[in-house]
Amino acid sequence: MSRGRKERTPTQLAILAQAREKAKIVIAERAKLNVLHKTVVSVPVSEKDSPEPVSDPPPPPEPVSESENEDDEPRLTRREGGEMIQRTMSQRPSPKYQYINGMYIKIK
Repeated sequence: MSRGRKERTPTQLAILAQAREKAKIVIAERAKLNVLHKTVVSVPVSEKDSPEPVSDPPPPPEPVSESENEDDEPRLTRREGGEMIQRTMSQRPSPKYQYINGMYIKIK
């Protein structure tokens, strides 16, 4: 029995066109980031070339310690944590992607 090429419905064609457009956008953004990264890395800055001393950037703000906040909240025991994991794993997650015509398409 011969496997003929399946005809696609207009809705499937529209979905595929949207997926192609999104893929083109993602590929273009990745290319821009790669070019930007290569230009930043390939241009070395030597101290002889810069006549003015460069001031240090301000230090980043100190991160809030998580241990201070954890003391106020009750901790889970190992058993309670295991039960919580089992409950979440037993629930069937909603599908985020659907396999259509040889490719996975994200479902909104």
